[in-house]
Amino acid sequence: MTLIGKIFTVLILLMSLVFMTIAMTVYATHKNWRDVVKGDSSGNQGLEKTISELNAQATALQKEIGDLKMKLQQERAARASALQTLLTRTRLQDDQLTTLSKENERLVKSEDMMKTNLELTLNNEKALKQEVDQLRSDIKIAQADRDKIFNEVVLKTDELQQRKVEQERLAERAQSLTAQTARMKRVLTAFGKTEFTPVDGIAPPLDGYITAVNNANLVEINLGSDDGIHIGNQLEVFRGQTYLGRIIIKETAPDHAVGEIVRENRRGQILKGDHVSTKLG
Repeated sequence: MTLIGKIFTVLILLMSLVFMTIAMTVYATHKNWRDVVKGDSSGNQGLEKTISELNAQATALQKEIGDLKMKLQQERAARASALQTLLTRTRLQDDQLTTLSKENERLVKSEDMMKTNLELTLNNEKALKQEVDQLRSDIKIAQADRDKIFNEVVLKTDELQQRKVEQERLAERAQSLTAQTARMKRVLTAFGKTEFTPVDGIAPPLDGYITAVNNANLVEINLGSDDGIHIGNQLEVFRGQTYLGRIIIKETAPDHAVGEIVRENRRGQILKGDHVSTKLG
């Protein structure tokens, strides 16, 4: 066999395989269109029955579409009525909006006026606050002055009270001196003397007693300048009939005097209550 014969043989074999494959494919995909249309014994529903069912569904859908169209018309009528109502409401709202716009303009103007009044009020409040602060400062100053005056009044009252006490004491002292002066005048009259009689060189006796003694050789007696005691006067100290020494007056007051014990003349311990006696000169 030649090469060409071999080639044709192979080609014939390949073509046989191809046709066999095509035949098997056609057989496998073959359908019984009658069964497809009418249905088969296996329970598959045919196209005819399916078409009948679809027609029934289409009829029901058409009826439903009719109902829906009727409802749509009713809905359109209702919507038209609602739209008319809305238009009426819209016109009313437009009128209300116009009224509100005018009211808003009036309120804006009123607000501007209120802002102006508020600014004036704030300015007045600021001025009043400054005035109140100034008044508070003035009140504090006035309170401080009042407290100062009150303290001064208290001090003056205390001073006045002290002066009253001092006045009463001086009045008592003056009364005592008046009585003493009257007694002295009677004595002078008895001796033929007056208050204008010169007393130079006259040394009438003067008696008293020691009221206090300290450790610095100083004593206090109950005789003072009102009794005629002067600084430098010398007084003799006695206890009964016993002579104790001498003191020299160093300080005087109206009703008492302070004297120093003279060491050279000391004859014993000088105590409170010892008798003193001197002559003025």
